[in-house]
Amino acid sequence: MSITLGFIRNRRESNVIITVGSGRTRQELRVTSELFFTIIPQADPYLYGDVVKTTPAQLVELGFELDAEMKREVFRVVRPLVTPAHVRYVFDPTTGNYILRYVGTRQELVIQPRAFSKITGVSRRSPLGSLTLSMDVMSELGFIVGKGGARIERSNQYIKYA
Repeated sequence: MSITLGFIRNRRESNVIITVGSGRTRQELRVTSELFFTIIPQADPYLYGDVVKTTPAQLVELGFELDAEMKREVFRVVRPLVTPAHVRYVFDPTTGNYILRYVGTRQELVIQPRAFSKITGVSRRSPLGSLTLSMDVMSELGFIVGKGGARIERSNQYIKYA
């Protein structure tokens, strides 16, 4: 049994937007290009968007959960951590540090250039730009991330000093 999967590549952010199902059962998932073309080698890497026939096992590897009996087309994203996070950065010449902003949230942090280039691999000469990072790298930078993207929770260590 094959399932039709639609994808659109975003070369600027080096990720792929995957669409499965239609109507109310339609689900979207963002994954990195490397992960997508590793799991689905039959997709043409030179096209910006296309429709590909996939197996249920490939969809499960990408992060979708399928209906157990496959009687209905029921898809549900179970691995939102695969979804990359988008960060914009700018170098502040007065302090000599980078200011990072987690796109889609209100999180912003300041980091030293040496640590920023070591964690992300960005050249120290780059004054501004945007990155697509995994959730592991995001937490290493200092952002608060959780299962569904951003996680907002109060820390007990700061409540003591208030």
